[in-house]
Amino acid sequence: KYVVESHSNKVIKVESEADSTIINIINPYEKEIKHKMNEVLSFTKNDLIEGQPQGTLGNFVTDLCLEYNQADICIMNNGGLRSNIYQGEITREEIYTLMPFENELVIINLNREDYIELLNYIAQRGGEPFAGMTIKINQKGEVLDNSWPVKFEEGEKVRVITSDYLANGGDNMKFLENKEQIEVGIKLRDAIINYCTKIDTIDVHIDNRIIIE
Repeated sequence: KYVVESHSNKVIKVESEADSTIINIINPYEKEIKHKMNEVLSFTKNDLIEGQPQGTLGNFVTDLCLEYNQADICIMNNGGLRSNIYQGEITREEIYTLMPFENELVIINLNREDYIELLNYIAQRGGEPFAGMTIKINQKGEVLDNSWPVKFEEGEKVRVITSDYLANGGDNMKFLENKEQIEVGIKLRDAIINYCTKIDTIDVHIDNRIIIE
């Protein structure tokens, strides 16, 4: 057996000159990336910002996701939207900052009980980004009224489009776990970019999808 009898330490400053060969290799790629990231994709008439019970940023992202498949509703989370986008031009870099993750869009089917759990989750959180339904809650985080996107009484299920992170139970969305996931075939970030390139001017507002009494 060995026993430490003494020890010492010190900080050693390491200095090195940049390797010109490496810089010459990197520079063309760096310039190309900067040019691509500075590309203007669209223009927003107002600020797209996170908020509760709802925000223009969450409305923007969830509304556009519904265009990518025949889903009934979309659910996202505020924590997954990493930055606001302010009035003016929208660049590709801003979308990467907003959505830095490699999350894929997927669709899952929920029965009536799962859907009610989703409504309760939104109510207890004081609101999360969603589209395709309406909900009325009180100050205690209880559901007072809501829409029914499908006819559950006839055996229909509600098709929910979301990120694979949330579909796997992320952010405590346990009611989405262990269900078959249908891949949409596009990353959430790319879906936002594609939408921006198609729309010259984006005009998003707060609406009555969620009401707190």
